[in-house]
Amino acid sequence: MLKFKGSLKISGDKSISHRSLIIASMSCGITKITNLLESEDVFSTMNILKALGIKIKKEKNKWEVYGNGTCGYMEPHNTLDCGNSGTTARLMLGAVAANPINCTFIGDKSLSRRSMSRVTDYLKAMGNDINLTRKDFLPIMISGNDNLIATEHEMLKASAQVKSAIMLAGLNIHGKTVITENKPTRDHTERLFKYFDINFKIKKIKNGGSRIELIGPYEIKSKNIDVACDPSSAAFFVVGALITPLSNITLKDICLNPTRIAYLKILKKMGGNIKINKTKNICGEDIGDITVEYSKLHGIKIDSHISPLLIDEYPILAIAACQAKGKTIMNGLSELRHKESDRVKSIVSNLKKLGYDITVKQDNIIIKGKENIKLKKQKIRSFNDHRIAMSFSILNIIFEDQLIIDDEKCINISYPKFKDHLNKLLSK
Repeated sequence: MLKFKGSLKISGDKSISHRSLIIASMSCGITKITNLLESEDVFSTMNILKALGIKIKKEKNKWEVYGNGTCGYMEPHNTLDCGNSGTTARLMLGAVAANPINCTFIGDKSLSRRSMSRVTDYLKAMGNDINLTRKDFLPIMISGNDNLIATEHEMLKASAQVKSAIMLAGLNIHGKTVITENKPTRDHTERLFKYFDINFKIKKIKNGGSRIELIGPYEIKSKNIDVACDPSSAAFFVVGALITPLSNITLKDICLNPTRIAYLKILKKMGGNIKINKTKNICGEDIGDITVEYSKLHGIKIDSHISPLLIDEYPILAIAACQAKGKTIMNGLSELRHKESDRVKSIVSNLKKLGYDITVKQDNIIIKGKENIKLKKQKIRSFNDHRIAMSFSILNIIFEDQLIIDDEKCINISYPKFKDHLNKLLSK
């Protein structure tokens, strides 16, 4: 059997890449971005910004963004295509909201089934005129307005995308915009705001949530950005090394943002031999190296309160769970049903097909680990979901290449170099 060996620097973080492009476009001056993730999702954001009049070009290994300020977008001549990217759709709706332009956002078949009212309800409360397809979906027509009302918003669902959309809109609103989130979510937007010297306040509240206050409008000066490597992409190789005998790897310069590496705590709790070495801080994010060795994992219970911090890692955590001794219970997975696929269904149907004992109770998944599954050719449905495709590509190492994944092209949505990086880490 192949094993994971060696060290690797993986691609730039997807969440930070989206936000870097958008905030750079709203600044004044030229921002040079290093290690930007060059994936389909990120290019969707880049192409929309270009359609809004933002000059973006690549010089050697850096992307240059010529910012037009917080109210500098031009009305586009065509529809704005978000592709498969929910981050693009939701963040760009917020970014254009306080610009006096009309925009129509579209997306692919998968994205057009994902809820957008969770963002647009807040934008409507500010004063935007918005029309959604069937009251919830793309295509969406939005009329921007540079006289939006400064409003207080309480997040009804934990969502970094929705929070970020409101924050981006608030950059060009006259007065105080307040956002209260009762559960912690990814804070890359807040960190980039601080890095760009945007003067706003954050106050921690009970349950780990926060209250964010912005007093706009702002003038933002450009700053160069170095994008840290993606911890969610690292998760696939971390789990691969943990479940594959004789494996030992080191992943370099990974973003160690606490809202992004909760999965490492889960894997350690399952018995994973994982060491984290923080090395430096770049652009407001701590980064470092993650060293992983093969380990005998055991099942655990994952409580629902941590669910918002594991939303992208549950598919690969399910792969770890199926190789662990005993039972793993994942609670509170309702948000997984609204990603690129219904990930509860995608995980459960594929693992059942392979012979694993896995059950669903409402929005909870129970997986009984089993090491000795009979190897035979099986077709895996990716459901056009990049994280499902990558997760079962990792399990395929254990299955000695017996799994046939129906659509590996969808991996390009978030991690075009995944196969190359996987092959670099694999050895006999």
